[in-house]
Amino acid sequence: MTTTSSSLSEPHFASPREAFNPLQHRPHKTFFFYLKALAATAAFRIWPVLLFMAGWASMVISVTKYTAANLAIPNTMITVLGVLLGLTLSYRTSSAYEKYSEGRRMWSAIILVSRTWARAVWIHCPDTVLSEPATDPQEKARDFARGVIEKKTMVQLALGFAVAVKHYLRYEEGIHYEDLYPLVNFIPALDLPSGLPSETDTHIAAGLPSFGAVGAYAGSGSSAASTHEKTYTHGPKLAPANAPPHFEWDNLLPQRLFGKKTKKAQKEELRTCAHGVGHNVPLEITMFMSSWVNTMQHRKTIDVPTINVLLAAIASMNDSLVNLERILTTPIPWSYNAHIWQVSWIYCMALPFQLVSGFGWITVPAVLITAYIVMGYASIAGEIENPFGYDPNDLNLGYFCQEVIAKELDATTARPFPDPAQWIFSSSNQILGPNMPAADRLADMSVQEIRARLASAPGYFSPQHV
Repeated sequence: MTTTSSSLSEPHFASPREAFNPLQHRPHKTFFFYLKALAATAAFRIWPVLLFMAGWASMVISVTKYTAANLAIPNTMITVLGVLLGLTLSYRTSSAYEKYSEGRRMWSAIILVSRTWARAVWIHCPDTVLSEPATDPQEKARDFARGVIEKKTMVQLALGFAVAVKHYLRYEEGIHYEDLYPLVNFIPALDLPSGLPSETDTHIAAGLPSFGAVGAYAGSGSSAASTHEKTYTHGPKLAPANAPPHFEWDNLLPQRLFGKKTKKAQKEELRTCAHGVGHNVPLEITMFMSSWVNTMQHRKTIDVPTINVLLAAIASMNDSLVNLERILTTPIPWSYNAHIWQVSWIYCMALPFQLVSGFGWITVPAVLITAYIVMGYASIAGEIENPFGYDPNDLNLGYFCQEVIAKELDATTARPFPDPAQWIFSSSNQILGPNMPAADRLADMSVQEIRARLASAPGYFSPQHV
């Protein structure tokens, strides 16, 4: 393989991006920035709870102060119940964040295996599709062209796998999405069964009220039949790569706290929970990647260690997919989750009775702060235990696919890698240190002189060079 000298002189690193400072932007943009940040907090999801607690505390104070009834009780219960509630919430948030963190680790594994797969395919596999070299010049040129196309296709399948996993984890059916369809539409469908069960198959508590996160983005995905579809060139209509549920004011209503679902949430449940995902597109992609490795084995154009690297990469993809399925389909037991919410409500509702005698009207802000802390932790735990959706605090799967994996694979396949002799024996390769003879001059010396210079070289980080 050959390359031009200009490609060797290109800068290795891009200039660092300037840190975002909201105060330097125009006022209206700063307002929307902080509004978006507020929407990602627990206060945006539990404000109905806080409003109810403020009214409840005001009622307890009013009855105690303006009637003959004395609702005050000893504050011994605060200490006892507070310790138990603290331990319970600590376990709940820890288990939820463990799933969040493990989900991030699995996506790191997908990024790593995409790099490994791309490197092995693009560098270690030959630019040919024939078992025996062609003798005719035209046939040989055509063989090389087909070999490059084949290698680029197989590298892109690693990106297709990552994008398919993103949609798969969001219960988005099929391949008709702007970022997925061009990558895999040419692959025959295998109709492999999904590894994501319906809600009924996941646990026996299907149909019971939900005690998850309360907020504008409680849904975990969006339908492929989006209203923002567009037509791909010479192809079907495609849904957007990322289509989060639209904001609706009824998502903020207290009815969500009592197990009642909005019309939008009911449609979402019919799509995701009742039916699950019909086909396992990521698994189908790995099947065709494995089929290509099998073809390379029959051609006998790559050695056994390279085949082992390719098969290990596919196995790592399947391992990441299985672990992501496990994270998504292992819910907190309904009885345990319900018990946490019940204890949290009991604690917050009993708090005004214990504070009213000593705090008076200050009981209201005290109860609000306590309810915000307790209910906020419970709400956050319910949100982050599924980090693959469109909630403000979920993992940015689109960034992993489009900004990390896609750009790295494009950079890998942008040019053929040059012969090592072109960059090893270069005047820029100063292996002895700065201001010392470069590799091109050392190549003209004897091996004894080179070893002597290596033994006496001060090194890159010696005081005279730093």
